[in-house]
Amino acid sequence: MCLVGEFEEANASADGVLQEQHLSSKWKAPAASLYKLNTDAAFQGQRLGIGGILRDEEGAAVVVYCSTENGRVNVAVGEAFAIRASLKTAMAAGFRNFILETDNIRLFHHLKKSFISPCYFGNLVKDILILASSCQSCDFSFGRKSGNFVAHSLAKLSFSFSDYRVWLEEYPPKYQGALRNDIESLVI
Repeated sequence: MCLVGEFEEANASADGVLQEQHLSSKWKAPAASLYKLNTDAAFQGQRLGIGGILRDEEGAAVVVYCSTENGRVNVAVGEAFAIRASLKTAMAAGFRNFILETDNIRLFHHLKKSFISPCYFGNLVKDILILASSCQSCDFSFGRKSGNFVAHSLAKLSFSFSDYRVWLEEYPPKYQGALRNDIESLVI
């Protein structure tokens, strides 16, 4: 049933969802009073690495997160795991005004259209939508992989830890250059 739903979705028109957004290869800051949560997943054997970074309108890191899950999953499921875990972490830190950005087009379309397919991936999408509905403001955004470098790096970094890691208003020093590049691109 999940495959049939995916087939129908792939063959349906996109309703201009991506045409509404300017697809940049650089990270874009959210509007004032919003936070942008970029997430990504990385894969290593039977482990899934999850990374997320919540930034304010100036590009400053507010919450940085990484963890791992055991088990082999497909890319879309891994990306959905990453958004759900990162959203829970950001909400636990007290944030409720988000733009959730993913570089996975399938996940983006499911979230933007509130499409819940009858499979495990659909259950993760449903969880994310329920969490998002408890926020003051939550919108979904698609960004190219090149604009999601920091989150992807955090997902890969998660394999070097044995537990869940969260940094509040700071980040692993090794990513200072990548964050600075994102902030400098805001001025250009």
